[in-house]
Amino acid sequence: MRRDAFKVGVAKVKVTPKGREFLAGFNRNRISEGVHDDLYIRAVIIGDKSDKLALVSADLIGLFKDYTDPIREHIERTFNIKRSHIICCCTHTHSGPDTIGLWGPDCLTSGLNELYMRRLKEKFILAIYKALRNMQEAIIEYSWKWIEPRGIVRNTRDPHLVDRYLAVIRIRNLEEKSIATIVNFACHPEVLDNSNKLITSDYPYYLREYLENKLGGLAIFFNGALGGMLTPDVRLRSFSEAKKVGEKLGEEAIKALNNAHELEYASMKVRYSTFKIPQRNEIFKNAFMRGLIKRRIFNDYIETEINLIHIGEISIASLPGEALPRVGMELRGGMNSRCKLILGLANDEIGYIIPSDAWDASKYEESMSLGPETADIILNEFYRLMARE
Repeated sequence: MRRDAFKVGVAKVKVTPKGREFLAGFNRNRISEGVHDDLYIRAVIIGDKSDKLALVSADLIGLFKDYTDPIREHIERTFNIKRSHIICCCTHTHSGPDTIGLWGPDCLTSGLNELYMRRLKEKFILAIYKALRNMQEAIIEYSWKWIEPRGIVRNTRDPHLVDRYLAVIRIRNLEEKSIATIVNFACHPEVLDNSNKLITSDYPYYLREYLENKLGGLAIFFNGALGGMLTPDVRLRSFSEAKKVGEKLGEEAIKALNNAHELEYASMKVRYSTFKIPQRNEIFKNAFMRGLIKRRIFNDYIETEINLIHIGEISIASLPGEALPRVGMELRGGMNSRCKLILGLANDEIGYIIPSDAWDASKYEESMSLGPETADIILNEFYRLMARE
């Protein structure tokens, strides 16, 4: 493969709130009292001879499609990157600002800071602009491995089902200097619990610091099919435990890179599908009616989307919420490539994505899901895209 087949640019932009904010992810009325580590939007743009792909990861709980669509449309108009080629993901930290609206002072009041949300849009656009400005010829390597989950992740819903697949992409310039390291793994960033009042990206902060110190360049984390609940396997809810989880993942990523492969095929292909899912959740319906959740509903349906991307021997699938690990594993099993990434909370946050045959209305995840058809509809859309290949 010609080493100048791809050009890559990366950037990060700080999005730490300046004041006190309602924190998302646990109980309502949890208000920040300071900052442990800054939150960022991190972007990587990969371009071949004819196209560009923007992968963006933000240290946030999640964002609705109604919010990300205008950002992507603006980027398409301004920078000539196709809207379908822009994937805005969230790490799902449980110690960042409420960007959904569910964690305000009470069940009748949104936790959104509208000024912060307006400025956040500008920061997404700025991250893309900066990444475009520093694009350079690059070498792309990929790897993956099965990790030992103890001390990293466990499943509190189904203890026997943990997705141990870790995917890593390393990007270097033609002088072999690291530009970026991309890590994809499924686990809620919730080492810190409801008692924490400091803004933090949780274990991804330590994962990225570890990789940047060891390898150089910019480290970018994309969460996977983290539902289930895939949660950190820790003894204490502390920053020291978050550091252990992050650094263990960093160590596993470097081990994977010891067996990395350079891309052989300098081609990129992006497919996407926009479709509707029934909205059967009364909790969500009430939140829509009260204006806590700001997204459009079409006759008890919501519109969302998925992406299926091939970069040489790497496949990337984007999911619009928090899929249970079985959904991610099934999806990965249908992907025809050597290295497979599942990006969760991509361009949307529709809640938990639960297989219909695993639906149990008495469990928490079901109370935060659109309904029992959701996973089947999404997987069928992926299979339809795969059949076109």
